[in-house]
Amino acid sequence: MEAIILAGGFGTRLQSVVKDVPKPMADVLNRPFLTYILDELVEYNFNKVILAVGYKKEVIMDYFGDNYKGMQILYSTEDEPLGTGGCIKKAMDLVSDDNVFIINGDTLFKVDYAKMKELNSIAIACKYMTNFDRYGEVIINNGIIERFMEKKQVEAGYINGGIYYLPKNVFSKYSLPKKFSLEKDFFEVYMDKLNIRAFLSNDYFIDIGIPEDYDKIQKDLSKKKALFLDRDGVINIDFGHVYKKEEFKFVPGIFDFCKNYIKKGYIIVIVTNQAGIAKGLYSKNDFLSLNSYMLDEFLKNGIKIANVYYCPHKPEDNCECRKPKPGLFLKAINDLNICPELSIAIGDKITDLEAAHAAGIKKLFLVPSRYELKDVDFTYEILDTLGDK
Repeated sequence: MEAIILAGGFGTRLQSVVKDVPKPMADVLNRPFLTYILDELVEYNFNKVILAVGYKKEVIMDYFGDNYKGMQILYSTEDEPLGTGGCIKKAMDLVSDDNVFIINGDTLFKVDYAKMKELNSIAIACKYMTNFDRYGEVIINNGIIERFMEKKQVEAGYINGGIYYLPKNVFSKYSLPKKFSLEKDFFEVYMDKLNIRAFLSNDYFIDIGIPEDYDKIQKDLSKKKALFLDRDGVINIDFGHVYKKEEFKFVPGIFDFCKNYIKKGYIIVIVTNQAGIAKGLYSKNDFLSLNSYMLDEFLKNGIKIANVYYCPHKPEDNCECRKPKPGLFLKAINDLNICPELSIAIGDKITDLEAAHAAGIKKLFLVPSRYELKDVDFTYEILDTLGDK
């Protein structure tokens, strides 16, 4: 796969905190912001990236050269500002594939590029947000973008996340000036002809264009990211109130699944309701004994679990730790210095996801189970098998 990254930003609104470098080169924990975007592309096996540069382009070119972690780096240079559309059109001359991703160089939006590519259509990655006025809302109907709204206060909706999937020849049928805006002069003008699809992602999103968000990403990335797992039904097969080692059967693929996320820099945290303790079906010591067995088996497979948080109460006890309340997640986030927005939660009940969502975790997956579904006011994905992610 190939990508064009728009890396020519002046960073006018960041001048109070970032000086003398292009905005994508703003320092984030002693690394240029742009490296975090490139790391995402490395993870998805991109083979070529074209950096569209302008303002202080030498800073970027000298830093990255022609290669980043095995990805070829090419440069499309602007001698004068061409607007987002003109900049992309010029960079298209360096694209080899039939289609290419376009990425804003001042935005980190974690999307599944492989799945976005599968749309096989002009597409924009869209992020669900609440209570926003900094971005214009994107109106979506049956997966197709109908229009882009002007910036205003919006209670809840989708925004343009600044990642596009376009054919290399997307501009060839249209009469366009040398300098034009991709959004205003192309997408909005030719929307009826383009049939733009929305690729929805609920993963981490931040635009460092203002000092407040530049400060936020420093804090977010200094924290850990966690993979939160429910126990029964996700780690082990749920036979109902499992407390004996003989009945504890690991879900096939769970070890490889966890190892994959550890390689990606996640810590593994288990959050589990254990009402059987309060119901007298087994003791706290029974649970802790089984817990030790489980942790030992993970260690034998090269996996260290950061911690296990459990609630021993019945639903009628109305405690703060039992899911769907977020108490256990909030404790883990505080104890382990976790950034919830960078984290993931997987459960086999909607109550698992409700608790995670209430704790600020946005990337949620549900493993199908015998438990009933119900309507919720947040989005999640179905994880049919552990091999899906």
